[in-house]
Amino acid sequence: MIKGSYALITGATKGIGRSIANALAKVGCHLILSARTEKDLRALKDDLLSSFPRVKIEYVVADCKEQLQVRHLASRAADLFPEINILVNNVGMFKPGGFLEEEEQALTEHLAVNLLCTHYLAVFFGRKMCAKGRGHVFNIGSIAGKTPFVKAASYSVTKFAVHGLTAILRQEFGIHGVKVTEIIPGSTYTSSWEGVAIPEEKFVAADDIAKAVITCLTLSAGANVDEIVVRPLDEKV
Repeated sequence: MIKGSYALITGATKGIGRSIANALAKVGCHLILSARTEKDLRALKDDLLSSFPRVKIEYVVADCKEQLQVRHLASRAADLFPEINILVNNVGMFKPGGFLEEEEQALTEHLAVNLLCTHYLAVFFGRKMCAKGRGHVFNIGSIAGKTPFVKAASYSVTKFAVHGLTAILRQEFGIHGVKVTEIIPGSTYTSSWEGVAIPEEKFVAADDIAKAVITCLTLSAGANVDEIVVRPLDEKV
């Protein structure tokens, strides 16, 4: 039963995260939203409450590059809601560049946001979910975690790591009744693609990823979706 569940969404104010927040609120989930900018979080909270006044919505400001802020996010979320049934590890960092041209700290920063934050929150809330015998963790991966891109070197490496992390979490959590799913988008139309010459309809829509999350949450208790790959129909995009 999705209605009445409690969800934490990182990277909630834009693109895929925003679509997932809207979709979960629509089906009656109470939400904790997280992102770096309080103004954006406040605006999203107001927008969601205007459409879905019966849901509870809180937010926590956190820069997921900083491990101390990730830890604060976890403890604050645990204080705000009686439990977190649904964790959506959506926050991500993407800076294009190959290893020979990237800034020295690029890999470290990608690791912090794309992997270490995901790992910490999954383990922190996974322990609580496993103790209760229920819950669902979603890690938003990338097609770059299956097919690496030279011009997105650090991003590809860290998304490969997310793919491996998710597989291990699935094995550990599953025996306790907790589901773990990786959603793996290809090129998805978000603000980072605005202004390109490719028509918007050629991309995967952010709402498509949100629909995938909702679909996974509606399956029977014994069924787990290991991963969903969502690519543009035109593979050149």
